[in-house]
Amino acid sequence: MKWLGLIYLISSSLCFAFDNPYLMRSPRGLLMGDAFTAVNDDDYTLFYNPASLGRHKRDFTFYPFNGHISGTNVLNDMDKFENFPDEPVGVAKVLMDYPAHASAGIAPGFKLFNVGVSFLSNESFDVLLRNKAHPMMDLDIRSDRGVLMGIGIPLGPGRLNRRTLSGSQTSLGVSAKYIERTGVRDTLALAGPTVIDSLGKDEMSEVLDSLGRVKGIGWGFDAGLEHVVKSGNSQVVLGLAAMDITGTEFKVDKNSNNLKVADSRNQVNLGLAGGQDYKFFHYILSADVRALNEEMDFGKRLRFGAQVGIPGFKFMAGVNSGYYSYGAMLDLAMLKLTAGFYEVELGSKYKQNKSSRFILYLSLFDFSFDA
Repeated sequence: MKWLGLIYLISSSLCFAFDNPYLMRSPRGLLMGDAFTAVNDDDYTLFYNPASLGRHKRDFTFYPFNGHISGTNVLNDMDKFENFPDEPVGVAKVLMDYPAHASAGIAPGFKLFNVGVSFLSNESFDVLLRNKAHPMMDLDIRSDRGVLMGIGIPLGPGRLNRRTLSGSQTSLGVSAKYIERTGVRDTLALAGPTVIDSLGKDEMSEVLDSLGRVKGIGWGFDAGLEHVVKSGNSQVVLGLAAMDITGTEFKVDKNSNNLKVADSRNQVNLGLAGGQDYKFFHYILSADVRALNEEMDFGKRLRFGAQVGIPGFKFMAGVNSGYYSYGAMLDLAMLKLTAGFYEVELGSKYKQNKSSRFILYLSLFDFSFDA
């Protein structure tokens, strides 16, 4: 039976506990269950579907500061940390099968008519200890810097009125991105030589280098279609997006050890959203079916979201792969503050490995004008 255990150990070590490494997600979208492909009307348009630029209704929109922080929601597990041990073995037992996450980033940019540009600076950290018999550590540490550029082109005779967005319109969107990614993505034995050697380093940079941190450069391309129908105060949007076409690979120079940072898989997503805006009250309902080009449990593909709002406030909720999210936004002219909790699936199957997280988002000095 020993060889069965060995096969299990090898197979488990090859299965990362982390999902597709998205560059960045809309905080508002995450709180709507990430069912955002057809909503896609905020600062993060180029991270979901460039075709949505075709319905940008102002001549110029500028968002100079839109920072976020997110992390593991420990409020649900306070008992776990009451008597936190000091020794490594005890720490490993407490954190076994408990996904740790932290992220902070900013994506300033602008939209000029149907053209959009977003700059990116984001830090993320994910680690998971598993397999009590032979502890393994799934590690994904990324530092991204780059720029995204895209355009949404209206097609056919249909056109939305740019001021009122009345009528119907089909748009084609394309975008390109240049990303410099520094980090490491690997599964390591907790008692293996790589981890033990890294613990003897003095500086954090030395620890990360010892774990296999490298720097890679990648070019990526996205494309999408979107159809918008607006009548009176009602709007329906159908969106189809092909993100990271053929995959976005990060080339590492002078890499004799074949170390890697996380590449982004190509992903085809379908979204539908509809709602009504009565000026003093609005609502949006949305749904996404993710990764149409990949094999996975159907439940893991599904996202559902809802937003209701009054002037100055928005409230969001959603379901992401069977897990829940909720939060609120304070929207006051050039200040937007968003806070909430969301859950994501880290495993390869439906409801296999949940990660509970919080997110805080602050946007300052946004403004729009018409020439």
